[in-house]
Amino acid sequence: MSVNGDQSPKPEEDAEAMARALELELISRRPVWQKAKERRQTWRALSILFLLLILLGALVAYFYLVPELSREEKSSSPATQADR
Repeated sequence: MSVNGDQSPKPEEDAEAMARALELELISRRPVWQKAKERRQTWRALSILFLLLILLGALVAYFYLVPELSREEKSSSPATQADR
């Protein structure tokens, strides 16, 4: 058994090696995270566009149907009063 035979790394060297390994791991994962972020932003934009289209369609239907219904009520009301 020799004193120099058990060569354990110094805590500073071990911490540096772990920091480098962690940095490499984060560098390798960053593109995956960025792609997921872009995909999430695309879906968010599409869902907002879909909701805006639904609201626009509802407004168009409202502004088209309300005058039509009021015209029908006006044209049918004198006929109902004449029948009485």
